Amino acid sequence: MITIERKIVKIGNSLGVRIPSSFLKELGVTFNDTIEMEFDSNLKTIIIKNKSTTPDNNYLETIVKGIVDQYLKEKDLL
Repeated sequence: MITIERKIVKIGNSLGVRIPSSFLKELGVTFNDTIEMEFDSNLKTIIIKNKSTTPDNNYLETIVKGIVDQYLKEKDLL
């Protein structure tokens, strides 16, 4: 894990943080891409993810449902 310090900067009427280009390259994002941010209020931590490579919130549910449906079909219960 690489740790760096950054200052909060004013961007219009908002505040922001500049992310080093090396971090963005490793994340696989560039200008105008969509990212996903997650905030853990217990740890006071922000996680930034590449939206195009992050499974949606229903990913695990979809996988489990597919397995259960297949099982039920095989047992003629569906």
